[in-house]
Amino acid sequence: MKNGCLNLKPLTIAFIKITFKCFGLLPLPILRFCGKCLGYFFWGLSPKYRFQFNKNWDQAKKFDKNRKMVNSKKFKAVVHPTVFFLESIKIWTQVNCNNFVIRENEGLLRKLKGKPQGLICLSPHVGSFELAPRVFSEVMPMTVLYHPPKLPELNQLLLEYRKKPDLDFVATNYSGVKLLLKVLKNGGSVGVLPDQVPPRGAGKWTPFFGKMAYTSTLVVKLAKITSAQIVWITCIRYKKGWKFSAELWDQSFSKEIDENEILINLNKKMESLIYKNPEEYLWGYDRFKKPKVN
Repeated sequence: MKNGCLNLKPLTIAFIKITFKCFGLLPLPILRFCGKCLGYFFWGLSPKYRFQFNKNWDQAKKFDKNRKMVNSKKFKAVVHPTVFFLESIKIWTQVNCNNFVIRENEGLLRKLKGKPQGLICLSPHVGSFELAPRVFSEVMPMTVLYHPPKLPELNQLLLEYRKKPDLDFVATNYSGVKLLLKVLKNGGSVGVLPDQVPPRGAGKWTPFFGKMAYTSTLVVKLAKITSAQIVWITCIRYKKGWKFSAELWDQSFSKEIDENEILINLNKKMESLIYKNPEEYLWGYDRFKKPKVN
């Protein structure tokens, strides 16, 4: 109570926690069904979301030679953000999600564990990028770069749910990047969302689905400084849970190779991952927006 007014912030946080806990207790099929209903409702209610979704979807569809982006996939993709959000609540509030995950190529990660040059893990906005680092951290500790919400209370709440003994998060700023570099030099592993639009000065304009997108150069710089190997990790939805997979990227980062060429290959790799599972990409994300000044 302050000046006779009720301070709502602690109550709001408490309400969010209780709500999350209740949703987290729901069986996964019911949670996904609720997410689909919410997704179609949001689709009908938000012209802005429909516009951004359709613009990005149509842009990618122009280059879809194998017809992966058919109309049936689009209807599934429309509800992915809300299904993803409700799934994330279960992931955050459950002590262990092992029963819901099938692991593919986990042996690759065990082979790469303990490499002195460290390991960079890339997980684009495909599938459950909330679950992927959790599964990875069961093999080896990981430090993930993330973009903090503007509200400090919300940021603190998300960190409370996301952090685990072997999974840490650092903000997308100079201190955060400096810490990632330190982790790699100590032979640790770091996680980065490579398709997030970086601040002005931290990226280059590179083709993505045939349109110029401002692409972060951080991954290239980290790899060139540390000689760390790069692994793509994803958690793709299936009927009973998710399928986790890991794939070593054979891209060379020698000084002779131009940075622009590497960024083009980076975006091509992300395109291939998206085309494999177009219904699980966040098409409403404004990937082609102009970067902000940090």
